[in-house]
Amino acid sequence: MAADRLCSTLCSSTDSSSHVDPLLVPPSTLRGEIVMTKTTRRDFLQKASFVTAGGLLAACAAPMAPAAEGDGEMAPSQEMLELRVGAIAGIVTEGLQALADLYMEENTNISVSIDVLADEQYQQAFLLFSSEDTPDVSWYQCVPANRYNDMVTSQILVPFDDLYEQEGWYDAYPEGIVDFQRQPDGHFYSATIAVVWTPYTYYNKEIFDEIGASPPETWDELYEMSAEFRAAGYQPLAVDYNMGIQSHFNDGMQLRSWSRDQYNCMPIMWRSDRPADCNEYSWTDPDSVRIYEYIQAMVDNGVFVDGVTGLTDYQNGRSLFTTGKTAMWQTGSWDGGGSGLVRDVEFDLGYFYYPEIRPERTGKVGAWVPDGLIVPKSGSNIEASLEFVAWAYRLPQASLYAQTAGIPHGRADIPAEVYAEILSEMQLAFLEDNNKYGTPALFEASSSQPYQQATIKSVDQMMAGGLTPEEAAAWMQEKTVEIQADQS
Repeated sequence: MAADRLCSTLCSSTDSSSHVDPLLVPPSTLRGEIVMTKTTRRDFLQKASFVTAGGLLAACAAPMAPAAEGDGEMAPSQEMLELRVGAIAGIVTEGLQALADLYMEENTNISVSIDVLADEQYQQAFLLFSSEDTPDVSWYQCVPANRYNDMVTSQILVPFDDLYEQEGWYDAYPEGIVDFQRQPDGHFYSATIAVVWTPYTYYNKEIFDEIGASPPETWDELYEMSAEFRAAGYQPLAVDYNMGIQSHFNDGMQLRSWSRDQYNCMPIMWRSDRPADCNEYSWTDPDSVRIYEYIQAMVDNGVFVDGVTGLTDYQNGRSLFTTGKTAMWQTGSWDGGGSGLVRDVEFDLGYFYYPEIRPERTGKVGAWVPDGLIVPKSGSNIEASLEFVAWAYRLPQASLYAQTAGIPHGRADIPAEVYAEILSEMQLAFLEDNNKYGTPALFEASSSQPYQQATIKSVDQMMAGGLTPEEAAAWMQEKTVEIQADQS
């Protein structure tokens, strides 16, 4: 059985060569997800999965000694302890339920229930986690846009510093994820439980073959082939306007245009406690203006589909590609899984990365790393909650969560054999690429909501023809100064 093979891998494999590092993030201090409109990443996690997991991972433990008389029954003086774990519906709940079931098997005096948070509860999470009705443990997208920074400064969460030390998380996670999770006060309050990457450009191999095209290595090649696609009766690149252009294409240009130091600074320019070195950067720097110039060049060279600013529904944009009307489709790693594009198309798929802009590569795609578990201080079982969290993040359980949810875990030491059981061939290629190139955290993971919305609006005003790239960058710098003043 698959579960038996996976268990055998986890219990016996010690060869580091058998591990795939899914997320080598270049070292950073503070970095950078997304306040999406229409289809959000939280919506995606509620509604979709990379793959259908093929059987749960068996628990990996040494054979137990013969049970003594009375084993398996709770002692009369041992009370049942109840833990409530908050989650959103969908693959997150599926993954956490698998962990809860296994934990209760191993700890017969503990009851673990999964509380699916309603949208209004999630949106008011600060109040929920501050109240007596809080879950003991909760899954959360730990970003400023969700007031995570307010939770940290208000000290309503239990620090995880001891877990990072005792559980070996400093070594289990890529350095960049550790840096991302370290908060301005120097403490940790969560650990990454899942990762997705963006932007990827998927392409229809049949249409490419028809015009004799291959994945572009330069921007000029991309512009030229787009004209050839149009001449052959196809639209070039489908991408939804909200998430695809304003956020994720923008992400891709930031990765390619900024130096690593600037990339580490720009997502946190809104903060009053930003490092002093960050003040040397601005949105009017040539490397920042260039981001807007490349977005405008995609419009001027006819790469985006006609009427792209009105293409605000993710599924509508996707259907243009799956029905063969466009040659390319830009989205994220989730569409490369067994429940993604391969299920919906009748042609051969490929993928490529946007060409480079500067010699020093910050990354080809960015990673969304803020999803993790937290422990509110107002919970009634803090010690037991921390024990559950420590157990849930250990390698066998991390692999179980990844298998059940069908999504890569944040740990870098998940055995390759585990991912081979649950990820598609294309997603395994993503993992290899990320091992080679590194994947910094996305800009939006460290942006406050006003700062991220200003970034989106600056692109929107340029796309609408109201601002030049230089003017859009200058407008964004003015908004940044205003937001900084509000923080001060």
